[in-house]
Amino acid sequence: MNKPHRLYIFTGKGGVGKTTLAQAFTRYLASQNFNAVYLTFATSSLGVEGSSNQIEMIDGIKQLSLDLEKSAQGYIEKKLNSAMIASWIMKTPFFRALVNMIPGFNYLIYLGQALELAERDSSLIFVLDSPASGHALTMMEATSNFGEIFGAGLVFEDTKKMLSRLNNPEYAKVVIASLPSLMSWQESMELKTSLKERSPIDCDIVLNNALTPIFKLGDELPLNLREKVKFEEQLIREQKDVIKAVIPHSMESSNLDIQRDLLGSLSTLI
Repeated sequence: MNKPHRLYIFTGKGGVGKTTLAQAFTRYLASQNFNAVYLTFATSSLGVEGSSNQIEMIDGIKQLSLDLEKSAQGYIEKKLNSAMIASWIMKTPFFRALVNMIPGFNYLIYLGQALELAERDSSLIFVLDSPASGHALTMMEATSNFGEIFGAGLVFEDTKKMLSRLNNPEYAKVVIASLPSLMSWQESMELKTSLKERSPIDCDIVLNNALTPIFKLGDELPLNLREKVKFEEQLIREQKDVIKAVIPHSMESSNLDIQRDLLGSLSTLI
């Protein structure tokens, strides 16, 4: 088995099954005795009630939902070595407007928090559930932009450290989920191209919810399923060098059972 990355970013268009895949992959890593944590960003702006910023065991896997308010205060407190000053800065309208208005500033705070936790515990592997394609692009772009904007100082050093992690193909990896349809596939290819233009990060596309591992074109199938299988077989044949994994459609009904059903298809994502 290959050595796992420290940060996996699951992304793709809405409705392609990112969350289920990310949770299933976290479950797979845990089954291989890795210290994997399913990671989400709870809020996109200050002032919105979020989470506890604590790793919790939920449905059999470790999960961490980062809260922007707590992450920002923790960051300032660490940099200034003062909880009192950090609390005061957090209450100022200027700082709150700065975080809420500047595109990507929240991602800088979130990534800083996640990477700091990973530094404290070298065994931690984060599986980030990125809510949409634009989220992943903004996160990569914003971190790079802030590295250029702040030419010196603490923020510059932190963004430089983040970039060194995100741009290291051995440290971070993006997994783009695509449905086996023409539009979804084209959008996934466009996203991969856009990400690679911004960073040398390792980037894979997986074909999710596929019928071909279950049915073959010669099977007795309704016309609509036969057409789907035909298109999938052609897509897999033509894009075999691009598709990292074909994740089968699960016949299970509950999300937890679907995740368990997918475990045997996820080893190549490491």
